[in-house]
Amino acid sequence: MKTIHLKFAALAVASIWALSSCQEHIEESARFTFVGNTVASYLEKNEEFSSFVDILRRGDNCLALMKAYGEYTCFAPTNEAVAQYVKEQHALYLELVESNPDYEVTSTDVVSDDPKELTPEKCAEIAKNHIIATKFLGVELIGNQIPAANMNDRYLTLEPDTIDGKGVLLINSEAPVLYEEEVENGIVHVISKVVSPSNIGIAGQIGAYNYFDLFFEALEKTGYSKFLTATEDPTYDEANKMAKGHPDGLPQAPYPASRYMGFTAFIEPDTVLKDAGINTFDDLVKACQAWYPEGTLVWSTTKNKDGNREEGKIDFSMPLDDWRNPVNQFVGYHLLDRKVPYDYLVCHNIEVTNFKSEDDFPNNADRIEYYEMMNGKILKVTMPRSEDKASIYLNYMNHKRIGMGQNIEVYAPNDFKLKDAAYESFNQEALNGSLNVIGDILTYDENIMKSRVLYCVMRFDVASLCSEFTNNNIRWRPHNPNSGPGEVFIPHRYCENVKVYTDDTRLFYLSPHHSWHNYQGDEMSTIGLFDFAYRLPPLPAGTYEIRLGYSASLERHLVQVYLDNQVTGIPIDLRITGDKPQIGWRPDGDDMEAGGVTLAGLKNDPEAIAANDKDMKNRGYLKGPTTFFDDKKGSLARNNPLNLRAVIATKQLSEGSHWLRFKNVNEADEGSAEFMHDYFEIVPVGYLRDENIEEAEKRQ
Repeated sequence: MKTIHLKFAALAVASIWALSSCQEHIEESARFTFVGNTVASYLEKNEEFSSFVDILRRGDNCLALMKAYGEYTCFAPTNEAVAQYVKEQHALYLELVESNPDYEVTSTDVVSDDPKELTPEKCAEIAKNHIIATKFLGVELIGNQIPAANMNDRYLTLEPDTIDGKGVLLINSEAPVLYEEEVENGIVHVISKVVSPSNIGIAGQIGAYNYFDLFFEALEKTGYSKFLTATEDPTYDEANKMAKGHPDGLPQAPYPASRYMGFTAFIEPDTVLKDAGINTFDDLVKACQAWYPEGTLVWSTTKNKDGNREEGKIDFSMPLDDWRNPVNQFVGYHLLDRKVPYDYLVCHNIEVTNFKSEDDFPNNADRIEYYEMMNGKILKVTMPRSEDKASIYLNYMNHKRIGMGQNIEVYAPNDFKLKDAAYESFNQEALNGSLNVIGDILTYDENIMKSRVLYCVMRFDVASLCSEFTNNNIRWRPHNPNSGPGEVFIPHRYCENVKVYTDDTRLFYLSPHHSWHNYQGDEMSTIGLFDFAYRLPPLPAGTYEIRLGYSASLERHLVQVYLDNQVTGIPIDLRITGDKPQIGWRPDGDDMEAGGVTLAGLKNDPEAIAANDKDMKNRGYLKGPTTFFDDKKGSLARNNPLNLRAVIATKQLSEGSHWLRFKNVNEADEGSAEFMHDYFEIVPVGYLRDENIEEAEKRQ
């Protein structure tokens, strides 16, 4: 039954993702005469692609795009593949109509088994599923997915397979690549099946696999499945706007092209739950009551003889859709408000234009991301490279595991498929989300998280704070030479975790660039009479040191910082480089030239280095981290006097939301100074004072 449901839903769901015109991407300056074949001319010259050529031509004239200058990857299905696809989709359409006499035909339904009778809307959908605006040779297609979205903003998965004893690559688990042909403006990968990404929402995709039955039942009964249906903000109408570039004088910067919503689910297969004695939903309810008792604590409204309320009692009667319900807490800690495929859970093997993450990090630097889950708790995702592991784990601790919920492996999709024949059809990519399968039960234990998992320097790339950047392919986007360093202007009401207080605030995302001194390569930058705030991820209640990571420069800003609208101290002057007396940065090793003067090195003397660190900290600064490189591979950020961390505040934070607000207080600014902000760090004060932790770890 589930397979039939999945087929019908695929037909019934219209193409929700925006189908922007192929033609609009072609600039007149991009047209020129090629010496050899273009993607288009190669396809036109070979009769076996005539059906696909017709689809490209009728689908927003994508054929014209394939004649233009650029670098494209085109997965070209043969005529036989197109005919088979149309036949199958038409048969599904007939089944659907027969079972539902009131069904209303959509513009993308396949109402005939003749490819020439496909609607223009269906042709556009098919065409854009097969085109990527980046060139990928076959040898570059590694991992679990292609590292760039197609023209329908969907990621295609990769999977090795064999045909007649020969190794082949499967696209989206369905389309074998037969051979490839490099052409003047890209590459053509010939495939023997049409690529058709799932049109099912993430909840429906979870329900389509019978090995996720227990989790799906919990998803339905808690009501979370209703929240997982969103795909796009229908009110967003700024896609075609342009903003003044940054800094002034550079070309204009585009507004985001979309405002999609997306989700990620971390899911235990039924086998994992059953290994823990959880065989039914009732079993899961009882287990959740043991894992999350605090949420069910209800205090009496009556008072005892001392005038205090009577001791709290556990109440398991609250409905499943109440956020305090233990099952609701359990499910909510598995769900994320952004679409993150396995290969993008951490910054590893990320390549965009002229940036490669593996040139930005030492090989032994752990790759870590922190995510706020739908139950309002934080999840730590780690690839522990310091232990020479390339797998990804949830709530990882680099010491012995001390309880349930830690060091949980996330299975790479292709590895999960190999664990059981029943999993062969698994596809992690849904219409509006990604499924990541985990190998143990994920729970949240406040004490363990606070004392072990989050007892560290927590570093948040600023772009990671906004789910919209991930859902709309803004974060880690390719460099665009026509708009500065790949910048995108961020509208004032685009991100839920950003508040803008002045109309003159101009906030930009700048794509990763190999010559910058940045964590993960990218940065946020603001100009104008700005006044805006970021919402910080929720952490356990405690006292924390909060820091701003940035690259100092004379082009930078003077910024006043507020925490929850309270001034945190004197303004931070990002124009002052580390070598200046106000900061007191000195090299750990030999003498070096900086700012036209010679800085005396500390000759790798541990005591002298510790003294310099303390001296800088007393001034409110730290050197850059030891876990990512400066612009030159092999030179750590710590070794660059421009790469600094400023202490914003040391405050006791209650559980819940907190906001960091930044205001331009540079009276001499004429609108060109930059407030560059790269990352935030939040560190438990107890960790900083812990003498059992080596200084080398604290410098990470």
